[in-house]
Amino acid sequence: MNIMLEILMTWLILILILTILVQGIRKNSKEGAKSVFRRWGGLLIGLFVVGTVPLGFAMYTEWGVERLDANIGLGLALFFTWAYCALLLCVELIVWGRYWYKQYGKK
Repeated sequence: MNIMLEILMTWLILILILTILVQGIRKNSKEGAKSVFRRWGGLLIGLFVVGTVPLGFAMYTEWGVERLDANIGLGLALFFTWAYCALLLCVELIVWGRYWYKQYGKK
């Protein structure tokens, strides 16, 4: 698989996970969506930046230079982002599990 395609797919998965996390936080909130973004917006933007900086580094190092040897920085950047996506996915499952428990578990 082309490494640039792998970086792009990882970035899209990160955006998808963060979008689903935002929707879960909105569902769990008793207030409107606007006030939820005011409260959690900075944190969510920070989470996005933390996830995309390694991908940006990987894209930058892979874009300009054609290497014949191993690119350790690229591997570390992708490994960190995949671990970060897995952690965010666990948080997302907890948020949505809480929502489903509040909706369907208290009957």
